[in-house]
Amino acid sequence: MTTAKHLLQTLKAFHLDNPEASWGELRDNLRDIAEEALGNPQGEAYGLVLSEVSENLAQIAETMPMRLAQAQAVLMAQRVLEAAQGRHSGDLRELVELLNGDLKGPIGSVNQVGDVDSREPVPVPVPICKSLSTDSSTTTFQSLYEAFKAERGGDKSANTLKNWKSSTSTIVAHLRDTDMSKHTRATFVGLRDALLADGRKPSSVNKVMTHASTVIGWAVATGLIERDYSKKLTITKGADSDRTAFTGDHLKALHDWAMGNLGEDWKASAIALGVATGARIGEIHQLTGSDIYKDNGQWVMDINDKNGKTLKNSFSRRTVPLLGIPEDHLEKLSQTQGRLFTQSKSGFDQLTNQMIRDVLGTKTGEGLSFHSLRHSMASDLKAAGVSVGIAQAILGHSSGSLAFDLYGGNAAASRGLMVEALRLVR
Repeated sequence: MTTAKHLLQTLKAFHLDNPEASWGELRDNLRDIAEEALGNPQGEAYGLVLSEVSENLAQIAETMPMRLAQAQAVLMAQRVLEAAQGRHSGDLRELVELLNGDLKGPIGSVNQVGDVDSREPVPVPVPICKSLSTDSSTTTFQSLYEAFKAERGGDKSANTLKNWKSSTSTIVAHLRDTDMSKHTRATFVGLRDALLADGRKPSSVNKVMTHASTVIGWAVATGLIERDYSKKLTITKGADSDRTAFTGDHLKALHDWAMGNLGEDWKASAIALGVATGARIGEIHQLTGSDIYKDNGQWVMDINDKNGKTLKNSFSRRTVPLLGIPEDHLEKLSQTQGRLFTQSKSGFDQLTNQMIRDVLGTKTGEGLSFHSLRHSMASDLKAAGVSVGIAQAILGHSSGSLAFDLYGGNAAASRGLMVEALRLVR
């Protein structure tokens, strides 16, 4: 990717490409970026903050003519990036200070005139929190979650909202009417220990604790409560068993089995597509024949939420080049009417994962599953030195407002970069 294109993408991410943007508008965008860094760290592949974005901002500051509002935004953007980098080291102080200080803003409408903000306090969040509690003087986790979902749940898939609801129910069952405005470290240590005592796996406990921390962090950032003692309580020992990447030998064995059984066993197609793209198992399961097609001579897989399909979030929509699968088989898949895989989701997951274990000679609980194909792709792209923006485009990861718009203005060039990256690793 050229330096010029990197700079253009960074300008767009921070709204610096609009010379007429007011400081208030630029600050609102920066606040969104900071809140995204706090509420959605995206640790699954490379983390939220891109070092190249910091470098781009420095170059923009050095070379770009700008108005005062833009200069303020560049300085603030650099602070936000530094704070987000600290968040990935477990230090939340800078992000919280920014959101409670220079980037502080009420939940609700913002009226702006020129470069000056006129912000009316919006008293909605506190009544929401109190009205949902059995005690009008307390702010329960349930009430905080309802406010969080009202603001953040609009673009989430049904599956994500279902997971949020499930985690919230688990948390509320233990915390009940605890006043979260007065919670202590012991509140969340007790929650974690109670979940473990219930016999849950460390990975399941971590999922619940991460949800709790996301809601509480959001509540602090938006001024609903003042303290957050929910951080750094996830379990490390034994918690990563379902996030293990395949070795090179594993990938070769799976690829060879899939190539030898294409057209004979539907699981071969599923595994071949997973090896080639690193897509989520749910994304593969929902594919239709029309999602596999040739675009400018390159076979691609279109991951979308059309016709009732669901995605993890809006950033999961993407079109991934398909390499390493015979063209005649892709042609056959593309001619399929309707769904490629007609099995139920649970049956598809179970049978595909069992086939992976059979091919590799592994057992349940050893941490190797279809999802490991995704971690392998992320690890291999990183090891090959592929830019984070390209890797995110392939895997459907996002850094929220920092996500690169790889298809803006030059789809063919962007697709070519993805093909080059996949050739390196697949």
